[in-house]
Amino acid sequence: MNDNCPNCPRQQVQPAAEHERGDQVSHLYRCPRCGVTWSTNRVLDAYREAA
Repeated sequence: MNDNCPNCPRQQVQPAAEHERGDQVSHLYRCPRCGVTWSTNRVLDAYREAA
């Protein structure tokens, strides 16, 4: 799942790493434009229904 950079206008940044645990998925991102890193934690069921 791609995400938008929280520091610059870059959109659709691909995750550098992913880890699933139970009903959650964690993604680690690094923006190729400005170099900022961030992570997200999402409940998988919420995104499976939206797909």
